[in-house]
Amino acid sequence: MSLEGWLSARRTVKAMGLVLEHSKMTTLAVELLEKCIRDGIGGKQDDLQKSFALLEQKEHEADDLRKRIIEELAKGELPADERVGLMRLGRQIDWITDWSHEAGRILVLFDLSHMPKQVQDVVVEMCETVRECTVKVADSVEKLMNGALEQSLQAADGVERLEEKTDKLHQKARSALIEIKTDSIPVGSIILLSQFLEAIENTADRCEDTCDQVRVMAVTLSKRND
Repeated sequence: MSLEGWLSARRTVKAMGLVLEHSKMTTLAVELLEKCIRDGIGGKQDDLQKSFALLEQKEHEADDLRKRIIEELAKGELPADERVGLMRLGRQIDWITDWSHEAGRILVLFDLSHMPKQVQDVVVEMCETVRECTVKVADSVEKLMNGALEQSLQAADGVERLEEKTDKLHQKARSALIEIKTDSIPVGSIILLSQFLEAIENTADRCEDTCDQVRVMAVTLSKRND
């Protein structure tokens, strides 16, 4: 089957539509994490809890969507290797939401408003960068779905650059952690802050992993044009 024929096949269209919806949901999850962070920095604990509840809801919705993707692909109308590729793509996308949710779970356990402003600023910038990552992921997936393989790969390259930026910001945040005085901030809170930063970076890492799978699928699909 040609690339055009494969992309227009009914089962492919439905499965890829669900995967694209799934990828766009990751941006909504990270936007909710951003809201959690701003509430935390502002010392608005009640608002933080409400924002986190919305993030949890979004994570559950993403899980349900992943199950729908698996159910759709399990109907067996696509070749086995293509089903596996789409399932892997859906799972990688789901990990993005899972890690943004994990970051939120950690954030509600300590008071970000008590942390140094330098740390707060880096946290905000890290999350903004991860949000940009998720937008690029969705763009890459959408272009893959539409058969614009070269543009899909270009968007995937953009994700890689943003992930590298997140790594550098994480290193900057680690340097700031060393300067925190334990006589004013509990050691336990500093440990949780470190784990929180790690979760944000892991969210970016999962974006990169997702685009690695996009690259694999783009190369596979490009052979249909040969």
